Amino acid sequence: MNFALKATTKLHKAIKDGHFGIFTTHDIALATEESVNNNFRKKLSKGVSNGWLLKVCRDMYTLPNNEPTKRGVLEYIACRLHWDKFIYVSLESELSRQGIISQVPFGYLTVMTQGRSGKVETRYGTVEFTHTSRKKLTEADVYYDPDARIFRARAKRAIADLKRVGRNVNMINKEVIND
Repeated sequence: MNFALKATTKLHKAIKDGHFGIFTTHDIALATEESVNNNFRKKLSKGVSNGWLLKVCRDMYTLPNNEPTKRGVLEYIACRLHWDKFIYVSLESELSRQGIISQVPFGYLTVMTQGRSGKVETRYGTVEFTHTSRKKLTEADVYYDPDARIFRARAKRAIADLKRVGRNVNMINKEVIND
């Protein structure tokens, strides 16, 4: 069985069995029982150029005609990119979701991380990671969102994060906070 057929068969089965639909290089290697090396990466690159695989961002792929449509695609990507660090949605993304700021960032997710800061462009939008050295967070600071499968900042924590990183605090609706 050639690589393309083997990979697409395994990935379609994974999606049918409940996988989100975005696969890392290592996910595909595990599914096809291959090692991640330069030759394997060339196969993935060839898959993208031949159109049976779509590149989401560095080391992440999805299948054409089977792209994820579920809520929380950017959140899922953020979790997979920083799988070994604690992250939570904060700043403008979370404040907008809670109605504390009127700015609505479509296709843009702001995440606090104990890992490295940076922006990652994906086919679904941008994920911005902002480093925080804060080690201890409590339930008063963050909560787990089971629908998006990610931690989110509570309003007070998100506002504190916004101030700490020097973002525009003029857009905060003070009436909403005081309610």
